[in-house]
Amino acid sequence: MTSQFLNADTIKEAVYNLCVQANTSYDSFLYSRIVDMYSSAQNQSDKIKLSNILKNIKLSADLKRPLCQDTGQVVVFVEIGTDVCLSGINLNECVNSAVQKAYIENYYRKSVVKNSLFCRDNTNTNTPAILYTDFIEGSSVNIKLMVKGAGSENYSAVKMFNPSSSKSDIFEFIKQSLITAGEKSCPPYVLGIGAGGTMDYAALLSKKAFFNNTNTVEEKNFISEMKAYLSDFSSDILDIKLCSSSTHIACLPVALTINCHCTRHAKCSITQAGIVYERANNSFINLDDDSSLAQKCVFADDITAIRALNKGENILLSGEIYTARDAAHKRIVDDFAANGTLPFDMKDKIVFYAGPCPAALNEVIGPVGPTTSSRMDKFCEFMYSHGIVATIGKGERSKAAIDAISACGGKYLSAQGGIACLLAQCVKKCEIVAYDDLGTEAIRKLYVENLPLRVEY
Repeated sequence: MTSQFLNADTIKEAVYNLCVQANTSYDSFLYSRIVDMYSSAQNQSDKIKLSNILKNIKLSADLKRPLCQDTGQVVVFVEIGTDVCLSGINLNECVNSAVQKAYIENYYRKSVVKNSLFCRDNTNTNTPAILYTDFIEGSSVNIKLMVKGAGSENYSAVKMFNPSSSKSDIFEFIKQSLITAGEKSCPPYVLGIGAGGTMDYAALLSKKAFFNNTNTVEEKNFISEMKAYLSDFSSDILDIKLCSSSTHIACLPVALTINCHCTRHAKCSITQAGIVYERANNSFINLDDDSSLAQKCVFADDITAIRALNKGENILLSGEIYTARDAAHKRIVDDFAANGTLPFDMKDKIVFYAGPCPAALNEVIGPVGPTTSSRMDKFCEFMYSHGIVATIGKGERSKAAIDAISACGGKYLSAQGGIACLLAQCVKKCEIVAYDDLGTEAIRKLYVENLPLRVEY
């Protein structure tokens, strides 16, 4: 067998293109599942939600801009054939160089911090990526790349079961994890299940599961039984993927990786003939006219109308709002404690929990969408007591936050997660007003037109 000599530039080219494909294209099978859900949806809110998802998928493909503003942490699986020669190649350097180049040149959001515990300064390159390597037979190199956002990753889970645990025990663990995730992880989900090995290996298998299309009969039956057990979540699950492996006689580790409906992955093979990419979805349906779906027009400066909004209403918001996320909230509170000043006049203002992608040359703002609101719950009392009339985010909130909002007569509005291209079209003006050094987490003043929201409280 003739060895294939692989050069660093080929690996960099492949990883770069996979970053772009993963962020901007959508899986054909999952697209067809969403189309089916949209066609059969009876509830108006569900119809609006699925319509927005389908519009966003097409818009992302057309504009070559990210499906979601959280362009995630990059996870790369490299399978190296035993007949491949990588002499002189530093695989980590190749992968990280390609990821950095892709994220800077394509105006993707950089979300990686230097250290999880001690220095949470942004690396501003979205590196280091997470890299796993395996060896396979043959003379090809297979690269599988996934973009993992935090909204769903934060509600992924691992549980060490007893070897005598039943399937129902495992299914109940998955069910309870989905209940905890709720809207915070942007359903409908794609679930990756990993079973076997050790605690850490089960988690790795749950990531690899998203690329697994060769389940055994036993695995297929397991997935079918799980779907039946989770029938109450049928409208919240697009697909379930599984990888299982050997383990210790005293162990049964099971891991769940949750991916939102924007599940983002891509793969290619490198042979002596070149790089062969898996074909991306490029066929889209014509959506029905959904103008009949009732959505009330509301203006940000009409405080009386905002306070009169009722839970469950779908609205289109226009006017001035401000963005602020975790880091900005902490600095607002710290600065006020230190000198009694606020970065902007909060009276009767609306805060959007959002951190956009950098704007490309022809954009007002990059793809933008909500982050998980519960992370800002501890700041609710401060923000609303200083005049904020409403906040915009995604997911459920704590009782303490709801009480703080209610005490001030305020509102909590949710924006749909995973439709960042679509929401960016609603932003007509954008300027940074404070904390420029925080990058995506800087405070921005936006002027929006017909931003689609739902009244939660």
